[in-house]
Order: sequence, then C-alpha cells, then structure tokens
Amino acid sequence: MSPRIDPCTTYIIEGADLLLPDKMLPGATLVIKDGRIEGIFDQRADESFKELLEHDALLSAAPVLHINEAYIAPALVETHIHGCGLWGFERIGGVSDLESVAKFLEAKGVGCFVPTILWDEPVLTSLAKAILEANLPRTTLPGIYIEGPFVNISKRGGIQPRNINPPNADVARHLLEVTQGLLSICTIAPELEDANMLYPIFRDAGVLIALGHSDATLETLALPEHPYTITHLFNAMSGVDHKAGGLANLALSGVPDFVELNGDGIHVNASCLSLAARTVPRDSLVLISDAVVGAGMPYGEHRYYDHRVISSERGVRYADTDVLMGSNKLGIDIVRNFVAQTGVPLWQAVRAMSLNPRQALGQGTKYGSIEKGKIADIFIWDRSLEVSARPESLLPGQKD
Repeated sequence: MSPRIDPCTTYIIEGADLLLPDKMLPGATLVIKDGRIEGIFDQRADESFKELLEHDALLSAAPVLHINEAYIAPALVETHIHGCGLWGFERIGGVSDLESVAKFLEAKGVGCFVPTILWDEPVLTSLAKAILEANLPRTTLPGIYIEGPFVNISKRGGIQPRNINPPNADVARHLLEVTQGLLSICTIAPELEDANMLYPIFRDAGVLIALGHSDATLETLALPEHPYTITHLFNAMSGVDHKAGGLANLALSGVPDFVELNGDGIHVNASCLSLAARTVPRDSLVLISDAVVGAGMPYGEHRYYDHRVISSERGVRYADTDVLMGSNKLGIDIVRNFVAQTGVPLWQAVRAMSLNPRQALGQGTKYGSIEKGKIADIFIWDRSLEVSARPESLLPGQKD
C-alpha cells in the first residue's frame, strides 16, 4: 500500500520556469513536502532528483503536475494598498469585507496585503477590530500601514488636511493604542520639528518607520535608526537635486533599508522607474500599487472617505480637483509594467513584490521566495502573466 499523503501539501511540479530570488530556472522541477520546499532541480540534475525520491517513500508516491509554458512564482505582496475591488479600507464593514478582499487578491496571485489607511480614529478603530476578529493569519494580513498623520502638508498628495498632525508623542502613543498592536508601518516626514522624537516610540512598538510625504532637503531631515523604508519614491516628496538634495536623493543613495516604488506607469514615468531599477539595491526595492477602491475592476466612479473619485486610464483621481490619489492596478500588473518599462528580468521584478516586502515585514525567513526550506506559498502563472492558480487547486484527490 502506498504511503498516505496529503495532496495539498506534498506534490511535485515538473516543466515550469521557476522565478527564484536571483534568477529564472527554466523547465525545472520543484518538490514540495508537507507544505515546504524540499528541493529545486534544473534539467541537468536528474540524478539528484531520482536519489531524493529513492530515499523518501512519501515523495516517491507524491502526485506530479506536468506544467509547461508557465511560471512558478512566490505569492505577491501588496505592502501599500488602500483598497481594491469594491472595498476601501477606510470603510471596511467587518470581518466579511476583509475576507472578501483576501479572496479577491488571492484570485490575482496576491497572498499577503497590508491595509493602508490615513489617521482617522473611528476608521482605524473599526479596521483594527475587523482584523482582530477575522480568520486571516498574520502571514496573509500582517497589520496596518498608516500614511501619516505626521507628514508635511505641502507634500500631502492625496492626504486630506484633517488627517494631518504635527509630530506629537501623545498622539503617537494614542495611535498605537487605537491600532491595538497591529500597526506595522507608519509614514513620517523627517524634516518636521520633533519628528525624531517619534522614532523610538514606534521602533519600540515594532513599527517600521517610513519616510515620506516630505519636503526635506538632505540637511533638514532627521534619520531614524535602521531599519527604515521610503514611502512611494518620487511621489509626494522633494525630488532629486544635485545641491541641496531631496528625500529622493536619500532613497537612491543605497542608505535606506527598503524603498517603495509605484510601478503602475502612471505615478512614476518610465525614466524614473529605470533610474530606481538601476540605483536602488535589488534587495531593497519594494514594488507597490498604492491601489484604492476600484482597483482590479472596470473603470468607473467610487467613493473615498466623503470624496468622489474617478478610476480611468489616468489612474484614480479626485473628481473635484483631478489630483491623482491612487492606482487602479494590482500586483502582477505592477510587475508586468515594471519589466516592460525598465527592461529588468522578470525574476527581479517579482522579487521586489514578494521577498523584499516580506523582509520588510519581518517574514522573509519563511516566506517570499522559492528557496529550499521555505513555505511553499506559490502560484502558477501563464506566460502572459494574466492567469494564476495555486498548484494545490490542480491536484487530483488521492485514494488509498
């Protein structure tokens, strides 16, 4: 009698191109055992693969998926996302809404997302309550990302003035209380008076500080201790300058641990996407969508807080001012556009939206890449990067 196996956690994939953290391995074999990556074999490693099967009865009986003309990639991570589909995180109604968002993103190859929100106490209270009550693991929903409230009003972008406060230690501690231990990332403008007094408050609470929505020059910014990140490079910040220097100079200098970049092709033009691709270290770049309600859906009109917004080929903009306030693209759209506009290899773009954000979230040792010993949190993609599926969904049921 063959060993009993769980087809959802032990299986073999043959023939697909694996998107590894440092290269693409074409026509490879991927071995999954008990939900973890047991082995990675290229076309020239048949003997090693056979030897593994000979010494492991469980694997020798495992189902095999023969997949050609496809990619295997780690689950994508939406680190900076305000909403998608019909949901905006500023008006999440409860657990069912969050679970619907997770299901919507899962269908698009996204296995982890960080709800991003502005400083609004009732909204944050409601969102935190829903997260704590939801049946979603922290590897899927790690916490909350707040843009502000300690940002420079002159670089507020899509943030409304009522969601902005000057740096204040009491407000920072209250913000931590309201988010009930769920705050993961917080954006601060580093040139603001007393901004540096906020850093230890958030650091001690395990919050990753993000520098952004800032008009800083290199002389006026106060840097936090490492690690820290940069909120959406080039957007809502002082730009590259060869004398005074802006926050973008810092982001491109290799000093920050992580640097977010919106790769939708609307927030940042192709020349600046290429500049970032060639200057930000490949283990630091974090591709984001900055998606909002309506992302991943047909173009149309939606509500964001109490404002009317329009989703079109120009992104998502406030109807009354035409100010760009978010993206209508998600996950793989960002990866695909980044590759097209910069010429970087696909594996590098995928890394920037899988392993790097997992590292920023403190989950990189177990998730985010196809490496031996890691959790097999992976998707199969067609060649056009339009259709994805979990390998487990393609496995037949096993019989005794």
